[in-house]
Amino acid sequence: MANGEQQQGVYTQSLIAFEDAYKTDPSDLATRAISLPFNSNALTATQNKTDPSTITGRRDPVEPIMGNIDVAGQLVAPVDGTSFGYWLMAIFGEPTTTSGDTGGTYKHVFKPSRRQPSLIIEKSFPDIGVYAKYSGCKVNTMSITVGGDGELTANIDMMGANETILDETISSSPRTLNFDRFSNFMASFKINGELVAICTEVSMEMNMNLDGDTYAIGGKGFRAALNEGILNLSGSMTAFFTDDTFIKYAEDSTTISAEIIFETGDFSLSFLYPEMKISRNTPSIDGPTGIKQTLDYSAFYKENEHNSSVVVTLINKTEKYSKTVEA
Repeated sequence: MANGEQQQGVYTQSLIAFEDAYKTDPSDLATRAISLPFNSNALTATQNKTDPSTITGRRDPVEPIMGNIDVAGQLVAPVDGTSFGYWLMAIFGEPTTTSGDTGGTYKHVFKPSRRQPSLIIEKSFPDIGVYAKYSGCKVNTMSITVGGDGELTANIDMMGANETILDETISSSPRTLNFDRFSNFMASFKINGELVAICTEVSMEMNMNLDGDTYAIGGKGFRAALNEGILNLSGSMTAFFTDDTFIKYAEDSTTISAEIIFETGDFSLSFLYPEMKISRNTPSIDGPTGIKQTLDYSAFYKENEHNSSVVVTLINKTEKYSKTVEA
């Protein structure tokens, strides 16, 4: 930092670009790069260090042993009607896209795919000319909490393969997208296809269960692969205690469906769990005011018309979500 200037977060960027092959730059990397809105980006690389017990005939410590490198961290991204589609693509792969019901809109349906795409992510510090590039990144978990009047964001936990510190960006003119924010007040909630208005908070977590223990001899301490595991779809609901409906669902181990929907103008985003079960948790009496119940749930796939444990539907004015096509 020759000029002594400190980088300010307000002038940073987070760029992403989808890889064709794991941990490999595509030839058109510069034109694939997208600048996505974000609240924070804690993706980083850490390296284990071991202090040896080697005896040398003096009390001075010997040189430490450097171990494997862990590329991981959380990004916090606002949930919106355009840019967020690329995070969904990073989780599920390219969607099935059809024309929407309203002229000029498109319907993108995301479901779990056999393989997750891998990404290049760049943390850009342009004021001081430092660019941290992370290759072979995949989404490990995504969690969203809906309710209240705060900002609607998604916590996206990443795992990756490699970090490279560069003195120039992967793209001097990355694509920028429209930002069409969804807010908590735009949400509605369905149980078994019927709108309900008794929940004060709903949380969702999608865990991809990536296998990060993939350090190979000769890999220079970096992950050689990030293999997908079985999805874990869970969360909780906080609801007014108005009757025994949810208690009965839990007691009888009833399979129900649930859907969170956000709508603003021609834009909408929905998370549908066609099959899920609620864990038993009878509400406690904590005082004289209204009683609420907190209900944990797990989603799964057994048989349903969607042929999926989760279906995410995004309707917007983006013609296509792909690795190379501009939105």
